[in-house]
Amino acid sequence: MAVPDAPDAESLCTEGIKKAGYASPSSAQLTRAEDEWLQEIKQDVWILGKRLKSLQAEHVEVLTPGLSRYDFPSGCSSVATAKILYGDEEDDVQDSAAATVTLDSEEDEGEDELEGKEIVIYSGTGKGSVSQIYSYDEDTLIASVSPAWADTANGTAPVADDTYFIVDNYIPLEIKPVTHFNEIASPFEKGPPNIMYPVGSEDQYGYYHLFPVPDEDHYYALHMIYYLNLLTLDLASTRMTTLYYRWRNLWIQGVKARQLDDDDDTRASVEMQRYYSMCL
Repeated sequence: MAVPDAPDAESLCTEGIKKAGYASPSSAQLTRAEDEWLQEIKQDVWILGKRLKSLQAEHVEVLTPGLSRYDFPSGCSSVATAKILYGDEEDDVQDSAAATVTLDSEEDEGEDELEGKEIVIYSGTGKGSVSQIYSYDEDTLIASVSPAWADTANGTAPVADDTYFIVDNYIPLEIKPVTHFNEIASPFEKGPPNIMYPVGSEDQYGYYHLFPVPDEDHYYALHMIYYLNLLTLDLASTRMTTLYYRWRNLWIQGVKARQLDDDDDTRASVEMQRYYSMCL
């Protein structure tokens, strides 16, 4: 038996309206369901479960010495966890492929030292890409990495003359209210950052301060796992397709209940209660 086609906004709305009694939903009905009712369902789900695993995303920010303020990624709702990656030496990339990188000709660490460590592309085309070295050839200087560059948070492979650093240590970031940041007597103190202070904003997804301020003695990147705001996701996006798969019955029931309510059908209140019970 063939694998069913992936559900999308139109197919879910069509099925929901059919279950409300319409054998052939009109284009006007489908447009309203997609433009209004699916957005309402997204909001209901997000209000009830803002920290769902399905909404987790990854972000890497290469830090600039002396700079402590950075924007949150687009769509960020809240931070799940964050850590600082740092290394002691910056070197040049010689070449790369889909899942490899050729390290600097003067790279002095060998197989035993490099395998298992993460590599951060510090500057250039692949800036912000982070992957783990699982195999290294000391003769060719070629490191095999996982995930492949296209599957990293930045999604871009490095090129010759980009720079990189090998992660020698990690610092888990403690997340504190911004009111605590305003109580620091010397917020300009430099060193390895260990605290993040999120700040809201009315016209973007906010920003954060790091303390201490990144110094010039090491090379730093911040790795963050955060929760996306479901309301900002495009109905045709890959992540929404995943949510359509996982919560197929919820989307259909939500559309069905709203169509019945729009029709002033006596079944609407019962179907809406069934919908809300599925949201919990």
